[in-house]
Amino acid sequence: MSDRTIRWYCLAATIVWLAVMAALIHAGAQHDYWLQRSLDPDAPQPYATGRVVTFALMSTVEIAVVMLIVRPWRWRRLWLRLLIAFALLLTWSIPFAMGAMHQSPVYGAHLLWLLLLDLSLFLALCAVSVISAREALRRRASAARGYPSP
Repeated sequence: MSDRTIRWYCLAATIVWLAVMAALIHAGAQHDYWLQRSLDPDAPQPYATGRVVTFALMSTVEIAVVMLIVRPWRWRRLWLRLLIAFALLLTWSIPFAMGAMHQSPVYGAHLLWLLLLDLSLFLALCAVSVISAREALRRRASAARGYPSP
């Protein structure tokens, strides 16, 4: 693929990163009802700066790892790279899903981001697998008829 295609994928990853950062920053300003039980009921809650920074760094690493594993600008064995990224990210998401009860809104926003990324990888895996299988069948049929493969 061309450098232009790689730039488009990097631009898409940057836009996704900005959306995730905006969601995490917004979630940091939300009221944490479980923290309120341990504080004075009339005291204002501080902004969750530490949690926002922690989950922002984790989300940045997650996006970078997915882009490095998948490398969507290369078609060869894309289905395998998508499968590896999906399995790795799903394994990473399970502990977050198990610990979601009574957590802060920042934790919830990160969990939703992870589940959305899992779903996106799964749908991409399904689409790429169908396309790859169709091309393999077409190549096999043309080879059986004696035509050279493209």
